[in-house]
Amino acid sequence: MKLKILLFCMVASLTAAAATYTFVGDVNNDGEVNIADVTSLVNIVLSEDASSNAMADVNEDDEVSVADITSLVNLVLDSEAPRKVTLDDSDLTEAADVVEDDEDAPAYGDYIENASFTSTVTITYDGNSAAVSGRPTGVSITTSGAHVTVISAIKNVKYVLTGSSSDGSFKIYSEKKFCLTLNGLDLTNPSGAAINNQCGKTLYLVLPEGTDNHLADGETYTEVELEDQKAAFFSEGQIIFSGKGRLNVDAVGKSGITSDDYIRFRPGTHININSSANHGVKANDGIFIDGGVLNIRVTANGAKGINCGGVMEVNGGRTTVITTGAPVIESTELGNDTTSCAALKADTLLTITGGTLCLKSSGDGGKGINCNNNIVMTDGNVTIVAQGVKDLAAPKGVKCDGTLSVTSGAFYTYSSKSKPLDVAGGVTVSDGYRAYTETERSVNIEF
Repeated sequence: MKLKILLFCMVASLTAAAATYTFVGDVNNDGEVNIADVTSLVNIVLSEDASSNAMADVNEDDEVSVADITSLVNLVLDSEAPRKVTLDDSDLTEAADVVEDDEDAPAYGDYIENASFTSTVTITYDGNSAAVSGRPTGVSITTSGAHVTVISAIKNVKYVLTGSSSDGSFKIYSEKKFCLTLNGLDLTNPSGAAINNQCGKTLYLVLPEGTDNHLADGETYTEVELEDQKAAFFSEGQIIFSGKGRLNVDAVGKSGITSDDYIRFRPGTHININSSANHGVKANDGIFIDGGVLNIRVTANGAKGINCGGVMEVNGGRTTVITTGAPVIESTELGNDTTSCAALKADTLLTITGGTLCLKSSGDGGKGINCNNNIVMTDGNVTIVAQGVKDLAAPKGVKCDGTLSVTSGAFYTYSSKSKPLDVAGGVTVSDGYRAYTETERSVNIEF
């Protein structure tokens, strides 16, 4: 069944479905947003413990004040409150990852189980120094304080990074794929990337279960001629994340995690990215989210939570992205060019086959999804909220230059000031949907 948005509207009761979601402004937690919530919020603001109710911070500025009452009154007057999107680092129960065993399959090389490593180098960071153990023939390692540079001419090497330094880094030159294990690493480079991979081959990034790891860059990068250095964690080659540990990335100079190739997130990983300078995750040739927990918060102007230059796939896991930055305006010969934030930017095909995808953009003109091609959803649960104002640009839940196809799962999109769904090529929803509702501010499709 083909639909043309704004020409088709089928109103259905979603009381049962709505009860499974939390809505912005539902202060008294009764599943509705109305004047009773305003009364509850007024009492909270007047109380001595205004932080006791997480739902009281309606405008999400990390404070509970009269400003939240104003925001809540506006929501009640609008007669429609959006679903609440919050970062969630809780554990996620997932099915075991199935290792690809067909050597001819395109993804065969993305599984570390199909690779072997015969040499191990351990680098232990300790303040202003780094100790190296294990120096196989063909691997040259130099240190300058806690800044480590590796030049490798051999294959099958595993590097284990552990310890802590507030002025250190790991940089590698190689022409062979390798494994990098973060075993309780806390590494900050105040003048560049904490991890800088100048190898164009596969980087297997392993996070052992039970480990907590942290990477951070500095506000100003010391650039090296003819070398890219685009993020707190930068790689010329593809990055394959695996393991059940945690990785926290704080980016204040450039993006959080960037690959000039592609990035794959396997089930089990917990990755939290906070970027105040540029994108959260950026990859030129593709991003594949097969599972795990991925939380991204971006506050930089005009930046994207996830920025994919190639095919983007969401196959599992729980991914939450929140962007709050303002638009960036550049003057051109043809006039002003406005670049707004987006929780997810896909330059080519975006496919969603499973998992949970929660996206929110609250900056002026911010988009939930901005896709230059087609969006194909065959399963999964998608929630998109665009809460920005419409001063310099239009804050759309979904802006798609191609087509949108939904054949299964649950798809919800909301925009407070513009179109919740703007699809240039039309929308197709398969038979078998339970409910399709469309209001001025939201579109909800469920199977």
